[in-house]
Amino acid sequence: MIAVLALSALPAQAMTLTEMSASIEACHTPAPIEETVAALGQEGWIAVDGPLGPEIIELLIWPQVAFYATGDTGGAQIRAIVDLQRKTVAGFARKADIPQSKTRILTRQIGADREAVLVFWLQPDPATTNIICRFALSPHSMIAHTAGDFGPPSVAQTTPTQRFSITPMNAASLAAKIDAPVTVSGTLETQFSFPSQE
Repeated sequence: MIAVLALSALPAQAMTLTEMSASIEACHTPAPIEETVAALGQEGWIAVDGPLGPEIIELLIWPQVAFYATGDTGGAQIRAIVDLQRKTVAGFARKADIPQSKTRILTRQIGADREAVLVFWLQPDPATTNIICRFALSPHSMIAHTAGDFGPPSVAQTTPTQRFSITPMNAASLAAKIDAPVTVSGTLETQFSFPSQE
């Protein structure tokens, strides 16, 4: 497992991912969502029940925003994307489980830093289960430097059924554009597909 992962995919981009191996492993293990949450709990992540407070929403928007901002934005400005994702993230907390789709939200406190993760457990067909984890990380877990608002997503590991990618963020630049504090230094997304278990 990788305790510290350093990437320098581009001259204007450098990243160090620290002590996230066990959290990635939890999201890359075939299991019901309750077991994924329990495994994340071993790393200090605590499930959030009920409506999300503003602080958690402000953390969880960034994996969503990064996804759109590093892809085709359709010309939308970053402030508009952020406003839309605040509403989207708030809706995740109200989403009821169905057999084919379950969502969990967890946070953890590391010193003065708070981090959050969205966990999606999906069965697009009866034979396949997908687990997707989207982490909003603080400087404690991810040190990132990028010239733009977001660096290009970098795939840090790939196998036929699992991968994770990290996206560095320029928090100061983003804070100026949305006129609000940004405490997230980057995002990490894991994807894992496995045969559904009986």
